[in-house]
Amino acid sequence: MTISAAIAFVVNSETLTWSTEVASIKNINWNLLHTFVVVAETRSISKAAQILGRGQPAISAALKNLEGQMGQQLAERGPRFFELTEAGRLLLREAGEICGAIDRISVLLKDTGDELTGNVRLTLASHMTSPIIDRTLTEFHRRHRRATISCAVMNSSEIIEALSNRLIHFGIAPVFNKRPEFEHLHVFKEYCGFYCGVSHPLFGRENLTLKDLEDQNEITYQTAVHSDYLHSITEMRHQIKFRKPLTGISANLEEVHRMIVAGMGIGAIPVQIAARDVRDGILWRLPPYENIMPIDVFMIKNDKVRASPTEQAFLKTLADEIGKASDLERETG
Repeated sequence: MTISAAIAFVVNSETLTWSTEVASIKNINWNLLHTFVVVAETRSISKAAQILGRGQPAISAALKNLEGQMGQQLAERGPRFFELTEAGRLLLREAGEICGAIDRISVLLKDTGDELTGNVRLTLASHMTSPIIDRTLTEFHRRHRRATISCAVMNSSEIIEALSNRLIHFGIAPVFNKRPEFEHLHVFKEYCGFYCGVSHPLFGRENLTLKDLEDQNEITYQTAVHSDYLHSITEMRHQIKFRKPLTGISANLEEVHRMIVAGMGIGAIPVQIAARDVRDGILWRLPPYENIMPIDVFMIKNDKVRASPTEQAFLKTLADEIGKASDLERETG
């Protein structure tokens, strides 16, 4: 499938010129453009490969192919670095909404029959653990056996960016400052605690105070450093005055957990997620011992993106399960 007009760049400070004279319409493939938008949104070739269900070499080749057709470098990239060029930012701005609209055509058409057979694009922040979400999946599958769900994991800022560019209709993630252009439905609140692994010098020690955590190595989340989505964690880590620089950082809870268990440093983990590891003697709870670092998790929806009947049914099921949930389930810790 090809897009309706070929795109060529003439970048003059802040302008983008469209031309049909430089590139043939047959040379710009929709799949390449769509791949670029996903890579640009996630700022990661590996994460884009996960979302698109393809290998990293194929994603890298697609990006290089598109750059060749455009005659412009779209991103500067390395093993641990990815940054859009000016041309890449301009292409993302122009192509993001177009790709989102085209991508949703097949989703909308699948739900034209009496029985829902479409797909729900469920985009969540890392490790959103809640019985409300689990029951929503169970009940939705019971009601709509032929519908499918595809899950993608992004951090909060990536979900907001995807919503802004109309690539997705909704996502589930922690929110501190609500964006007025989106609708927010509170799903649950979770609390975090600080933990260390077996090989850490504080493991097994009781009656510790916050003073004991000062100048210890720290493991944390990218969103706690570069944004306010994990505001409560950011405030507490500044209060404790961990050693600088950071020993470990990741966008995913799984990798933060891995580094803490390995004894690399101290980090925050949701209490209900860490509970089993504490029982198994893998993690040790550190002060403060009361419920702290509250994180409010919301379903965030962009109503400017047309929802398919299958997506509408999923969101109704989610709202039903939220309405039936107990206060304990809405506030974990």
